Amino acid sequence: MSAEHGPGERESAVLDPLYAEHWDRAPFAEVSERCERTVAGCPALRSLSYFNNGIVDFVVRPAGARPLPGGRESDLPIDVESRPGNQLVLSMETFDKALAPLLTGSLMRMVVATPSGGLYCGRVKEQQHLVGVSLRGDGVAPMDRALNDLVTDIRVHVLSRSAENPGGIPDQPYHTPDGTVEPHFTAGARVDEPMVARLRGIWGRHLNPVDLQYLGYYEDWRLTCVGDAFDDPRIGKRFLNIKPAARRRKYRDLADRLRDDIARLRDMLLLVSQEPMDRLVLDVEEGCVFFHWLPGGRGGDFVCGVTLDQHEVGNAERRLRELVSELPRRAPRPRSGRW
Repeated sequence: MSAEHGPGERESAVLDPLYAEHWDRAPFAEVSERCERTVAGCPALRSLSYFNNGIVDFVVRPAGARPLPGGRESDLPIDVESRPGNQLVLSMETFDKALAPLLTGSLMRMVVATPSGGLYCGRVKEQQHLVGVSLRGDGVAPMDRALNDLVTDIRVHVLSRSAENPGGIPDQPYHTPDGTVEPHFTAGARVDEPMVARLRGIWGRHLNPVDLQYLGYYEDWRLTCVGDAFDDPRIGKRFLNIKPAARRRKYRDLADRLRDDIARLRDMLLLVSQEPMDRLVLDVEEGCVFFHWLPGGRGGDFVCGVTLDQHEVGNAERRLRELVSELPRRAPRPRSGRW
């Protein structure tokens, strides 16, 4: 790598690539060089691993990086470094199967974050994945952007495939709701009426047919209220293969079906962070499912948001954050051991 790097880039001399015994540089050269450039240009990345059929091919990390926890003296460095990735690739396959009934395409991007670090898994093509690790809370977003770009670069310029726009279209214009949407809103049985009225108002300001189209609010894994814009005719094209009522039911069941899988993600994150998960992104070919845990809440207090438009994934999560900021503040409570 030349000295023409931009601000914050690492020099190639301080990278420490690790290769599997089966690795052959010839077929991987274009991919591995792009991975090295990405790690050099993104200080938020602790390591970047490339997997084929669930088996690690190589890992790129900064030289001198401390080994990740959980390794044994007999383990090879590449096995220690790739352990989070091994588990995350398996989890991505599990979540992909759970999302299949929604008929929104395959899972292609997964982000798991805590306040002090996180993991990224991106599908390059069938059975080929990139996994990134960040040991900084403020490093998850730049890692996410860098690896979205890398996955697209490999797909388009190495594999001659289409761009799938993981993370949405950058700089997509932000929609201003016109106030004409009347959400399909349902409250849980145990919520008091003043709270229902307040939540209905918040949902009405943020739900729209362009980006954030479904929202569920959970307390201790119990659905408190849920709303969506599925009946709006402007998104009728999203329901050519499934009726709004059917998809509504499937999203309402989703959190409960994913509960054990999310608990396993929490255990996996212990390799990179001791803090509770605060964000999970499940980016499919047609949109995205987001889980944002509530500040001060327990492990079962969260909001689930959905967009059905892949171009609007970034804007939908921006709007979800705005909605969470309007929710009633709660006194901090200890998180339960059972997710």
